[in-house]
Amino acid sequence: MPAERLTHMVRRQLGLGRLLPLGRAADGAWIAEEAAVGVLCRAAGGARLSGVRIGPAGPATDGPAVPPPPSALPPGPLRLTADLAVYADPTVPAAVDAVRGALLDCADRGLGLPLTAADLRVTELLDAPAAPEAGGRGGSSAGSGTGGSGTEAGGRDEAGRVARAVLAVDGVARLAPVVGPALSRVAAGPAASAVQVTGASGERRHVLVEVALSPGVRALDAARAARTAAHDVLAGTGRAKAAPRVTVAVLVTAVDPPPTARR
Repeated sequence: MPAERLTHMVRRQLGLGRLLPLGRAADGAWIAEEAAVGVLCRAAGGARLSGVRIGPAGPATDGPAVPPPPSALPPGPLRLTADLAVYADPTVPAAVDAVRGALLDCADRGLGLPLTAADLRVTELLDAPAAPEAGGRGGSSAGSGTGGSGTEAGGRDEAGRVARAVLAVDGVARLAPVVGPALSRVAAGPAASAVQVTGASGERRHVLVEVALSPGVRALDAARAARTAAHDVLAGTGRAKAAPRVTVAVLVTAVDPPPTARR
């Protein structure tokens, strides 16, 4: 039923949390908060994080260079807040500093997330280091298949070529659509599409691509490569001498856990 479908899609989108900027404004890339938190929690070592939220650390520094995904945060520095269960080795402050350093390093090197602060509140002292974070978070909410492709004014074949090009990018595990059309249209039938193309051929075009990434891949690097692949497909489709302007936004909806972290 349309109402049930709408409810299911809203729950999936809300489960992603905020859509966080990756890199700088010119990168045109975002990542779902749930996916980012999953990667960061696995980097916490013998500590255990809970109630993790990531949001703006201050006013946005720049407007997005491309049309962003619906409700995405603008580019700018981010702040993480979380409750922390930690093993006091050698002391609680030292353990907290170690976790904070690991989170900031992972955000930069592992994701390309502009995380500038991590506010950690110790809520529990552990008798021993916590077991490694399981791989459930960060890879479960997004679609598990290759996903679909759709358009508003572009052709399905064109979106399909974009999808194939993006899937060939190193580090892209699959297309993983979660952010669908406007909610007012969801009940009427359109499903979330992993590749959404707007604009007619030969005119200004925009593409939103939603992907899940393989473990161990820096999210920003993979998103940049996916943007380039999608752009190259559409930039050559215009018949005019001057290629039409094409903008691409990439949303990482999931990052798969490493095999050793899966249960």
